[in-house]
Amino acid sequence: MEWVKLQTMYDSEEKALKIASIVATTESRLANESHGPQYEVETNIEQVEDKWQVSWRKVFVGNKNGCGGCQSCQDKSPEQTKGNGKVIPFRKPSV
Repeated sequence: MEWVKLQTMYDSEEKALKIASIVATTESRLANESHGPQYEVETNIEQVEDKWQVSWRKVFVGNKNGCGGCQSCQDKSPEQTKGNGKVIPFRKPSV
């Protein structure tokens, strides 16, 4: 993808680096899905006159397949599943 420039100009290089880090984190969270395309976000800062400008772009790195890793479907041993619930018997309706 092409570079996107932020319209805001920053007074110091440190402030521009901090904003670049925030942009990279935010954009990578928004772009990547648990299953599907994965992107890496590159940032760049450059000095324009006496101010600093941040630019960024997404770079496709591949697709992610399979489990999302939440581990909710792990095999549980029988000891873990015994006694966790209660069976409530239903009465047959009287006619």
